[in-house]
Parts: sequence; structure tokens; C-alpha cells
Amino acid sequence: MQAFLSIYTMIDWILRGVSVAAQTLAVGGIAYFLFALAPMKLGDERAVLERFCARMIFWAALAACASQLLAAAALIAFLVGSTGAELKTAISAEAASFHFLSAGAACALALAARRRGLSAAVAPMLVALSLLLVGAHLGVSHAASRSEPSPLLLTAETLHLLALATWIGGIPFFIASLRMIGDGTERRVVSRRFSVTSLISVAVLAATGVLMAVPYTGSLAGLYQTQYGLLLSSKVVLLIMLLCLGASNFLIIRTRRRDGLKDVRVFAEIEAGVGLIAILCAVALASSPLAATTEAARPGTAEIAARLQPAWPRLESPALAQLSSAQADTAIGTDLESNRNEADVAWSESHHHYAALVIILVGLVALLAQSRRFKIARHWPLLVLGLAGYLVVTADEEVWPLGKIGFLESLATPQIAQHKLMIALIAGFAACEWGVQSKRFRAAWPSYVFPVTIAAAAAFLLTHYGHTGRKEEVLIEISHTPIALIGVIVAGARWMELRLEPTPVSRIAGLAWPIAMISAGAFLLMYREAVPT
Repeated sequence: MQAFLSIYTMIDWILRGVSVAAQTLAVGGIAYFLFALAPMKLGDERAVLERFCARMIFWAALAACASQLLAAAALIAFLVGSTGAELKTAISAEAASFHFLSAGAACALALAARRRGLSAAVAPMLVALSLLLVGAHLGVSHAASRSEPSPLLLTAETLHLLALATWIGGIPFFIASLRMIGDGTERRVVSRRFSVTSLISVAVLAATGVLMAVPYTGSLAGLYQTQYGLLLSSKVVLLIMLLCLGASNFLIIRTRRRDGLKDVRVFAEIEAGVGLIAILCAVALASSPLAATTEAARPGTAEIAARLQPAWPRLESPALAQLSSAQADTAIGTDLESNRNEADVAWSESHHHYAALVIILVGLVALLAQSRRFKIARHWPLLVLGLAGYLVVTADEEVWPLGKIGFLESLATPQIAQHKLMIALIAGFAACEWGVQSKRFRAAWPSYVFPVTIAAAAAFLLTHYGHTGRKEEVLIEISHTPIALIGVIVAGARWMELRLEPTPVSRIAGLAWPIAMISAGAFLLMYREAVPT
């Protein structure tokens, strides 16, 4: 039970992420049907497309139902284990009630989509169930948890969720439409309809976001001095990326190029991926204390500037015996962060900087691999595999193989569990990409492991240090956030290179992701820590 209590916040974040993503897809599918498909006459293709959309809505709603039930079970177990409350009391907790309500609404939506399908007659019921699902989610939001809930903020939160679903949740259905509709004119009409719907959704999303951000952050400093503000800033940057992708699609559609819809589909795929990362950021935001309420222990502007000031990398690592983990009787639950010494800081900085140099080298070699003259450069993934092995040894020095804490035992600590998960992602991507670069695979799917894995790692990194909200963790997050956002660019550029036809755009994308990787390494070279005061 103690291990579960330690990682509950991580479990809750994962389940909430699945739930919100599934909810966004289900509600977005209904909005797409109403605003893009329903007004059109598609002939025989309409029935096939509607059945496909109904199946997607069914599975998305079913996933939302399952994740909400699991989230409720995890919450009840956490309340019983941490407070000693009776099972009946834990089940009746307000947050658990909203989880059950969301699960019920999602289940009803899944059944309606399965049995009734998509049609004008069943549309009012689907809309009502969608509003109920969004309303139930609203019960665990910051707008509802205030001492005096504001009707304006509740309305803004509702519209924000609906706009998010209409835009991001509609993208997979739009991609399916481009594949399933044979007539080019009809595909272009669907594209225009979805573009207009997306533009309206973006306007609503931005307006409601600003309306909520003002009271939630409290001041401009709250955007860069708190975990909530950094997550919100990251979400804004992701929104800008999404707007750039959406604008590209809008321009392609307006130019009436014959082959343009192929590019539209690829940009929409990247848009969906970036949107999913933005959703995970939003989930982390919902679990973070508001910036306006975290006035204590904020890093000052001078401290932030000192961390970001360029300095020569630290390449000399202290002896293992000098570390606090070697001197203390370490065990899971020991607060090692507050006992860190100068040697701990030197250890962490030096190994971050060594990793940064490897990442820069990977980017340079991958850049050379774009040329046919340097065939040996295609083996650049082996450098990444070596980096993963290096991180297994040096990351979390208090854990096996260098520390006293066993590997499995260490996974009860959320930060360490995330570290190990990210190392596993890095190793898996490197091994798979090496096979791709050396042409060991005949199938196409292994080539997509690279962008998907990098995107997943970027999502984890964006929400990495949000466990206690300590000043030092905020400072570390300031240095990690740009790297995570660059990771999103790397993933998107690589996906674009793989999916687009050989054109100047795909060639530019092929150069962009190694350069972005070099930039990420350069940012990591600026990584600094300090002894807690």
C-alpha cells in the first residue's frame, strides 16, 4: 500500500490524461459530425464514414468510462490508505462522485453511438450526453474547487473544454474523411468546413483561456515563477505550434492544389499529436496549485537569471563516496532532496552536461546522415543507445547500480519511475531507429517509433518536476521546459519528413529535426542546480 500511495499522483495523472483525451475524441467526433458531415451529401460514402465515426466515438467513450472508473478506484484506495477513512466514506467523496458521474455519462454515450449510430434523429441525445460528460469533468476543475465558484469561470471552463474537443478531437475524424471520401471536390468541401469550425474553436479557446489565466496566475510573475505558470506557458507555446500547423492547412486548402490534400492530412496528423501533448499539459495544470495561491518560496528573477546565464560546462564529477546518498542510510521515503550537498549538485550537473554533449553529437551526426557521402553516419542511433546505458548508471545515484536502493524498490518513487520510463523510451527508440537507418526492416511502421517516442518523452518532461512545487523543482523545470518543447519540434519534423512526398518541404523537415536536437543539447548544457537553502 505504501508503494501505491507514493506513486498515486503519477497514476492519477496518467488516468486523467487517458480520460480527457478519450473524452475530447468522443465529444469532438460528435461535433465533427454536426458541423462538417451532417450538412453534406456524400452518397454511398456517407454511410460508411458515419459507421466509422460512430465506432471511433464508441471506443473513445468506452475508454473514457474505463479510465474514470479506474481513477475513482485509485482515489478511493488512496483515501482509505492515507487517511484511514472507511470505504463507505471514501466512496462518497465528492471527487469520487464526479468520477462515477463521468463514467456513467461516457458509458451512455458509448451505448448510444453503438446502438443508434450517427443521424440527425439521434443528434440531440448525443449532444446532451456530451454536455453531461463535459459538465461532470468540470466538477474536478479549478473553477469548481474555488471557495466561491464563479459562474463566469465555470462557463469559461465549459466552453474551453468544448472548443478543445471540437478542434483537437475532430482532427482524427477529419483525417479519416480525407482517406475515405473519394471525390476531390467533396474532400475539399469537408476540409473547408472543418477549417471554419476550427477557427471558431481557436477563438473560443483563446478567449476563455485568457479569461481563466488572469485570476489563476494572479500576476505576470506567476507565469514563470510557479509550476502552474510554466505549464500554462508551455500550453500557450503548444497552441502557437497548433495554430501554425492549422494555418498551413488553411493556406493549402485555399490554394486549390491538386495534391494539396495529401499535405493537409500529414499536417493534421502532426496537429493531433501536438494537441494530445497539450491535453496532457492541461491535465497536469488541473492537478497543480494555482499560481495565484503559491506566493511562498518562489524563485526570484535574479535566481532565474543566474540559472540561465551561460557558463562553461561542468565535466568533472565528484567521487561517489562524497554524495549524500552514500553517506546517509537511504531508503524509499527518505527526503534526500533537502539533504543535498555540493557534491550532489556537481554530480547532477556534470552528468547532465555529458548527456548534453552526446545529444549535440547525435544531432551533428544525424545531420551528416542526410548526405549520401557519409553512410557511416546512419548509425547515429547507436550513440543514443550508449546515452541510455550511461543514464541507467548515473541517473538517480541513490538507486542500483550505484546506490543502496534496489531497482524495483526505487520505482515506488514517482520521479525515479519517470526517469526509468524515459530511459526505456530512449533505449527502445534508439534500437528501433538503428534498424530503420541500417535498413533492417521491410515494414514502414518501425520508422514511426522515433517521432512517437520523442513526443512521449517530451510530454513526460513537460510534467516532470511537479510533485512538491519546491523552488528548486521550479528552477529545474525552467531549464527542462524549453528542451521538452524542442522535443515536440523534433518529433513533428521527423514525422513530416517520413510522411510527406519527397519535396522541398520534406527535405527542410529532414534538416530541421537534427538542428533542433542540437539546440536541445545546447539548452541542456546550461543546466544548473543549487544546494537547497
